[in-house]
Amino acid sequence: MADEDSPANIAGLLKSIELPGGLALRNRIAMLPMTRARANADGTPNAMMAEYYHQRSGEVGLVISESTVVSEVGRGFINGPGMYTTEHAIGWRRIVEAVHARGAKIFLQINHVGRLNNLQHLRCPVAPLAPSPIAVPRGSRKITINIPRVTPYDKPRSIGTDEAPLIAAEFARATQLAVFAGFDGVEVHADSGYLIHQFLSTNVNRRTDRYGGTPQNRARFALEVLDAVIAVNGAEYVAIKLTPGNDVGDIEEDDIDEKYDYLVGELNKRNGLAFLHLYFADLASSKTFRRMRARFDGIILAEGSQIPADYEKMLADGLLDMTGFGRAYIANPDYMTRLVEGYPLSQAISESIYAPPCAVGYSDYPAFDPADPTGSVVGLDGPAYEEGLLEKQVNGA
Repeated sequence: MADEDSPANIAGLLKSIELPGGLALRNRIAMLPMTRARANADGTPNAMMAEYYHQRSGEVGLVISESTVVSEVGRGFINGPGMYTTEHAIGWRRIVEAVHARGAKIFLQINHVGRLNNLQHLRCPVAPLAPSPIAVPRGSRKITINIPRVTPYDKPRSIGTDEAPLIAAEFARATQLAVFAGFDGVEVHADSGYLIHQFLSTNVNRRTDRYGGTPQNRARFALEVLDAVIAVNGAEYVAIKLTPGNDVGDIEEDDIDEKYDYLVGELNKRNGLAFLHLYFADLASSKTFRRMRARFDGIILAEGSQIPADYEKMLADGLLDMTGFGRAYIANPDYMTRLVEGYPLSQAISESIYAPPCAVGYSDYPAFDPADPTGSVVGLDGPAYEEGLLEKQVNGA
């Protein structure tokens, strides 16, 4: 990021905002979802995760959790969290309490990976699911997180017409558990090449039933999931994330304007959604983003690799209501303070981002201490981790 070590003027983003339903956020900045793969093997969140979220929730208005799957077959990597058992919900409750203790609100991002699953980690492997039985090609740029690469991906089983509502019900069950755990809302993960995005696509969805063919039919599953989730606790408890045109996971969409115009219109009919979360790599120049912004009646959380000053200007111009940061929070639990004060940023240790469950490169990054600036900057501008420390922690040495 340009000028990341200079003080940032983000006065507008630091103003409070009230979401539909009356949920008050102290500012308009979110910590964005980031897969970190630190849950227990069965997907139950643990004390280490609670510490990680607690460290990073002292400044933001909203925390959006890492992608959390709604079923066993929906899992895509080892040590990713789930929300389909009571034990999962109890584990997440500790995290919710840790975030609330620091004044932030928290939404649970709920997901199903669909065909993006090699299934090496499942106790009883079954075929992954997808709109159509089309495997991820060998050249896909989707990264298989912390599972030894297997190519080709397993061929998925096509979801039956009468089966799709059952998967929507799994999202609803995860939402019920989120209410039990005390979350302030849920975000439906409909992007990044995962199952809902696969239904939206024109290359993975080759169906000829009510879920395929026209743009409206391919949007049907997303809307059925959304409606099932809304039915649990109201529209104001629900957000949805979309990434039109994102090709992660070998997704193709050749009908973006027609399909997303229709989707936005349908979102408007579900009056009072918490917010619409949009990601565009070319956010500042994207015509599709501006088209969706103009058509959506509610609150927009938009992100897209911009520097903070750009988001501040987009807020002033009415193009977004909220934004957020992801990767910067990996190594900087106090990212906003560093941003505003112009303190140097720590750099994430790449090999620890998806490491087996241990604190190294996860909950051991320090907040900035003006009395010890060298000791509180990790990475390029500060001390690196002791060689072999990650391996020692993983192996219990």
